[in-house]
Amino acid sequence: MSTTYQVADMMIGVRNMIEAADLRQGDQVLLLADTRSDKTTMEALTAGLRFFGAEPMTLVTEPIARYGSVPQPVLEAMHASDVVIWVWPVFITFTPAHRAMGRKREESGTQLHEQRMKPYHIYFEGNAGLLARDYAKFPNKVLWKLAEKVRDVVAAGKVVRIEDSLGTNLTAMYDGKRLYGMQFRAGDPPGRCHFPWGRCGVFNGDGQSNGEVYLSCVQGVAGKLTEPMRWKVKDNIITEVDGGGEVGEECKRLFKEVPESNRLIEIMFGYHPKASAQHGIDDPMHWELISKMPWAGLGTPRKHPNFRHMDGSVFNARLYIDDRLVVDTHGMLDRSLLHHPEVLDVASGFGDPYKVLAPVSHEAHGSGSAW
Repeated sequence: MSTTYQVADMMIGVRNMIEAADLRQGDQVLLLADTRSDKTTMEALTAGLRFFGAEPMTLVTEPIARYGSVPQPVLEAMHASDVVIWVWPVFITFTPAHRAMGRKREESGTQLHEQRMKPYHIYFEGNAGLLARDYAKFPNKVLWKLAEKVRDVVAAGKVVRIEDSLGTNLTAMYDGKRLYGMQFRAGDPPGRCHFPWGRCGVFNGDGQSNGEVYLSCVQGVAGKLTEPMRWKVKDNIITEVDGGGEVGEECKRLFKEVPESNRLIEIMFGYHPKASAQHGIDDPMHWELISKMPWAGLGTPRKHPNFRHMDGSVFNARLYIDDRLVVDTHGMLDRSLLHHPEVLDVASGFGDPYKVLAPVSHEAHGSGSAW
């Protein structure tokens, strides 16, 4: 069922994005879109930014491939702007021009002693209708408090483990001081934010990882894989690839073509109460799945001259930190975190806290307003 949305349905979502990104009145904001970006979403962003007092401009390109080259005029337009919003499905993170900016832009919490960088990047994951859904309308302040509680547990740990019914059993050592991909307040991290968010990056390739992991979706490929793809991991190296259909073949080809691309370098998980697995499966970028379930990635080191990265969802897996269950099957955040007294307290400012935090609502009965 496809639901059509109007600009008016999206304005709370736009306001949430403006708040999360710490936009300022007078900011020159470049909306970097491509020919696939949703027109109604673009109108909503433009209207919301103008009403807020920012100066939006739009640049529409042909689609740019994952490791492709960004046209020079686009780079110059970005450089001249205060803020750049990459409008779904624009994704230039892995292009050489963008990687040259370095990962410092992405580390969480650094804004305590660092000013917002210019241009400030917003990865806006807004496929058609997203701004009208609870995923985008969920209160930032509740998500930030939830992030703190998740960080408290993960930062104190040393071992992350993922298990599922397919046979996933992957263990990795990690540094609790180097978590990434989280937001705790407006405009954090200082170089870029995602919207919507609600993720925690745990393992970054530096610790020891061993075991096996089954991916059901791979970023860049819409839908679920024809069959899950299995990676066997020994001392951070992927030693075997099975299944995955054509994507499994592509993975093996990648290993042959690009030396050092067979390294496990990423384990993340999500904690956004309103992230929908179904929407996350449908989106070829699968952003919403990263906000809900465990996620694993392999690839070359970031400074590699021929950078490659393949990542995807470990669907319906359980994730443990030092043997404490954090994410249960079906992407359910452990209730000791979701219903932590401090989280409930912040959520109560937006209504019945249990309803605010409820992952599923049947009250919308098909109107699409909740999911």
